Amino acid sequence: MDQIQELVELESLRRLKGLYFYLMDTKQWDGWLALFMPDATLHWDLGVWGEGREVTTVGFVGKDEIEKHVVREILGPAICVHHGFTPVLDVHSDTEATGIWTMEDLVIARDQSLLHGYGHYHETYHKVDGSWRFASIHLKRVRIDSSRV
Repeated sequence: MDQIQELVELESLRRLKGLYFYLMDTKQWDGWLALFMPDATLHWDLGVWGEGREVTTVGFVGKDEIEKHVVREILGPAICVHHGFTPVLDVHSDTEATGIWTMEDLVIARDQSLLHGYGHYHETYHKVDGSWRFASIHLKRVRIDSSRV
């Protein structure tokens, strides 16, 4: 892949992640789910990640499971604000790429608990029919502040 094409692909990956945040926070779930491969995985750690720490991970496999649990049960009823920064993106081939995104999020759950998290999204992407899609996402937080609203 030449350098110009690689820059085009990197910009496409940035746009994919931008849409991920925008569509999630504005609750445009059909568009958000369309960003995922049918067999995509979505995981996040329940605690703070770091060297030597044991952290429980929650995860879902496939768009149907992501929709059932993440959209309907967790984020759908919540108020969310997500930000992504300073990506480290690598295009490995015409159809495979990886990325790490620094992140910050605020999630107010239906029970009025507030989570303010900081960490990194570790992702893999596949390009299908000319468009990049999420193949896997694993959110690892390095700090979590929680309280009641």
